[in-house]
Amino acid sequence: MRTPYEIADEDYAAKVSALGPVDVLACHIPPDVPELLYDVEARRFERGSRATLELIRDTQPTLALFGHVHQPLPSRLRIGRTGCINVGHFWGTG
Repeated sequence: MRTPYEIADEDYAAKVSALGPVDVLACHIPPDVPELLYDVEARRFERGSRATLELIRDTQPTLALFGHVHQPLPSRLRIGRTGCINVGHFWGTG
């Protein structure tokens, strides 16, 4: 994407893996799950994080909170025991 302050996927993955188990994971980019990445207003897939998805699968935090996709297909879903919630804005879909 090459936007200001963006870091490489490898650097992001290293930061995520250094977290270890947490009860609540809060990040900007959602886990790399197609349903969470599709923006219904923009009609395109946005970027997701495989590292975030792996952390969720491995450690099963209670909640994963994120944004980035402004109008996702679902605003929430579960990955195992983890409730994944997009807390971004939803102008187009309320």
